Amino acid sequence: MSTLPESQQHEPCSDAYAAEDARAAISALAVSDEQADDAVDDAELFAPLTEAEVQNCVFSTWYPQFAKVTFKSEVIRPLDRQFTDYLVADGVFVPGERKMEYHDELESFGSSSDGEWSDNEEEGEAVQLDLEPTSAEITRRIAKLGGSVFPRMAWSAPTDAAWASATGTLKCTEAADIYWLLKSSDKIIHDLAADRYPLPAPVRTEPELVLRQWANLHPSMVFRGFVRDHKLIGVSQVDVQHHAFLHESSSEIYQQLTDFFNAHVAKFPSASFCFDAYIARSVNRVLVMDFEPWSHVVDSCLFEWSELVNAQEPLGLRLFPEGVNPIGHFTAKYSTNRFPVEMTADAYHGSIATLIEKMQTESKSQD
Repeated sequence: MSTLPESQQHEPCSDAYAAEDARAAISALAVSDEQADDAVDDAELFAPLTEAEVQNCVFSTWYPQFAKVTFKSEVIRPLDRQFTDYLVADGVFVPGERKMEYHDELESFGSSSDGEWSDNEEEGEAVQLDLEPTSAEITRRIAKLGGSVFPRMAWSAPTDAAWASATGTLKCTEAADIYWLLKSSDKIIHDLAADRYPLPAPVRTEPELVLRQWANLHPSMVFRGFVRDHKLIGVSQVDVQHHAFLHESSSEIYQQLTDFFNAHVAKFPSASFCFDAYIARSVNRVLVMDFEPWSHVVDSCLFEWSELVNAQEPLGLRLFPEGVNPIGHFTAKYSTNRFPVEMTADAYHGSIATLIEKMQTESKSQD
């Protein structure tokens, strides 16, 4: 195992200490609405983002440098103008005659003989969209990646639309699957508008469609690292539930992630940023999943942003403790749906919220 530089060395936290640390931090997050109104706005903790910091997190910017330590991907760029027009057009519809079984119950927006159009309400006429070239290119790239992919754009994946798929995931095997997820996602609209992050003006970047090779990932093994001034300040579990095996291996996990940071992630060009990593335990390998700017709009997971901004020493690995109800403590924190982690958090929280709403409705009807 590699030796850590002096700036990263510290005594591993015991499981008991780590649990108490996490428990205290989570309790601090469970504030009332009145307390939240009086709290210091996280935005005040940060210097303004620069365009370079945001550009560094565009997928096609960082992927070439980290291709050997991330999931195999294909970037489609430039995109056909008709495809981007389709993505921002009103309504949710999939071009082509075939209806996808998991949206038969939803309203069909616009039905024409060829199925490839959008409404232009201002002009009162239908605009024909020829997406065959894009569909053919997507089909070719899916085949290169083994037949199953998950899509994303420059900064975001459509994780807020995972509920719309038959599997509740972002797994796609054909162009129609991708179209449906992208059209159902608010995050993709923000990505195309280049306003995902707070800047004085939208970033000038060319839209891109990214297809990433599908893998069945375990949410428990996704972690977010927080890097400030080139130093790894803290690492958090992303999945908001307790996993006993993580606590049993906490020192090993933190060491593995720290080694990965020093060997690979530290080369990222920004001084401060966030990154998501996945530990594939079956092959004892760490893979980077995504990069985000150092900004209050990125979720701080089990940390408070004030902790990360003000920490004088590394905060170590924070895991979700036993005996804490994630729904009771995290409803407000995650209600804004800010997770960029692909395939995990948004779908999980959306499912929980739907279940709670259904239970409340049934309870009222019984009363």
